Amino acid sequence: MDRKLIAILVGDIVGYSRLVSTNETKALQNLEACFRFVRECIEDHNGSIFNSAGDSVLAEFGSVMNAVECAIEVQEIFAEINDGADAEAVIQMRIGIHLGDVVVTAGDYLGDGVNIAARLEPLAEPGGICVSDSVHQNIVGRVDVQFEDLGLFDLKNIDRSVHIYRIPPPNDAPPIVAAQTNGTSDLTAEAPAIAVLPFDNMSSDPQDEHFVDGLTEDLITALAAWRTFPVIARNSTFAYKGRSPDIRAVAQDLNARYVLEGSVRKSGERVRVNAQLIDADTGHHTWAEKFDRSVEDIFEVQDEITRYLAGIIAPELEKAEQRRLDTKRSSSLQAWELVQRGMLYLDQWTEDDNEQARQLFEQALALDPDYAQAFTGLAYTHHRDIWFGFAEDRDHTIKEQIRTARMAVKFDPNDSMAHSMLGFGFMWSHDFDMGIAEGERAVALNPSNYVALAQLGLALCYSGRALDSLPMFEQSIRVNPRNPRIQFILCCLARSQLSARNPEKAAIEARTALSHAANYPLALLILASALGHLDQVDDAKIALSACELSQPGFAVKWASTPMFKNRDEDAHFLAGLRKAGLEASLPL
Repeated sequence: MDRKLIAILVGDIVGYSRLVSTNETKALQNLEACFRFVRECIEDHNGSIFNSAGDSVLAEFGSVMNAVECAIEVQEIFAEINDGADAEAVIQMRIGIHLGDVVVTAGDYLGDGVNIAARLEPLAEPGGICVSDSVHQNIVGRVDVQFEDLGLFDLKNIDRSVHIYRIPPPNDAPPIVAAQTNGTSDLTAEAPAIAVLPFDNMSSDPQDEHFVDGLTEDLITALAAWRTFPVIARNSTFAYKGRSPDIRAVAQDLNARYVLEGSVRKSGERVRVNAQLIDADTGHHTWAEKFDRSVEDIFEVQDEITRYLAGIIAPELEKAEQRRLDTKRSSSLQAWELVQRGMLYLDQWTEDDNEQARQLFEQALALDPDYAQAFTGLAYTHHRDIWFGFAEDRDHTIKEQIRTARMAVKFDPNDSMAHSMLGFGFMWSHDFDMGIAEGERAVALNPSNYVALAQLGLALCYSGRALDSLPMFEQSIRVNPRNPRIQFILCCLARSQLSARNPEKAAIEARTALSHAANYPLALLILASALGHLDQVDDAKIALSACELSQPGFAVKWASTPMFKNRDEDAHFLAGLRKAGLEASLPL
């Protein structure tokens, strides 16, 4: 393989889809003009473009200095063009630069050198530049520009941390377009942020400081994986280490609506973690928790606490924000607010509420056609229609779930929930291999996503791997024990226990689900089948009757729909229901 050491510049237009959707003809003309001067600027600095795709450009330079000076000039020209322009006409670019070794193949460049530059670009704000440490070392003191040290970052598919520096936009003016994060669109970037302050080390041994700092850093990373809220970077929040700042002042300084703070005390073989979530607008505590653990392996304890906190805190954040939005009656809701309201309706579990949620997600997409979370919510409503038997045309609903979930994945490939919804769609269509693959992808993206764990478990169960599915549901409950939708997870667990030929355990889990939602139809149906297999016929009939009262027609529709890869499993479920008196049959 031919290799060479080059400086790689990656530039990308901010909000390209927004610009095109506002005025396609004008946007394309403006973009063409902008890329013309970008191309000229690259050539003027002895660089050349080796790849481009619509709204992005990749260029090589033999000199790091040339690459950085080119990037600065590009951003200055953009700033001049945007000066005094209407908001709809503003065009901004993010730029990432890395000096690295690349593989030369068929006129293109591959390898970590290119990948790192591509990962740096999204970290820059609109009009800004992010460079790697290799670039910074080669030009610091040789170019008239102020660098800001952002610290070490773990970049996707890069097996080492990369030290990153920021070159602010010209005049360090605030970006005209809100910064995009993790593939979300401009409107969604307005979601309220959370700042995780460094946890206090309450131990007598100062050597425990690294454990406390590590816990805080891991928690920031885990929360960021939820992708529902922006999470303030470690570099910003660790500026408050060792201080006792006013929470409202911190929130204002970091532009965060929520602040998480806490403490860690290690004593002998025990560790205690206290955490509290504060709404900075009111100063009130939204959530607080205390954790006591034994210290056998300090890294396992750190991972366990981080996963637990991430699984609890992100849903708590969602609920807190939903309560806030529920008090608003503004007629001009932004796309993010519409999605949050839609999620509120999804929590209600009725057909009417599901339809209300769908309408809100569709309204959000009308405002922002590239909004991944709105597509995910839409896919979620189709999943609910299938799960609860609301769908009049089940096959059409499955196709719509797959379509909308694919759109969510398209606009945000790293959204764990989007992959979960796509996994459900494949599972319902009996493409179990793809259902499992999407579930595994979703869990890998966010191990604290209880829905992803449940979807993977259900796909495993329906594919005939009931025993393999049980740990997935148990972990789903463990990472979010306060889950307002826990009856769904418990039903999945009960269904797998029944498929594993454990009707006693299935009945226990179904009853636990009913303790959270007394009229949950699927829990009643699974309970009826389990009790039928236990020959507790009278109780089975009572459960089946309650299911029919809860949702007429649900039992027959669900029991007569093939779910499993192996039809014998469907027949086993139906056999228990027939003992309870259900008259239904599976299609041939």
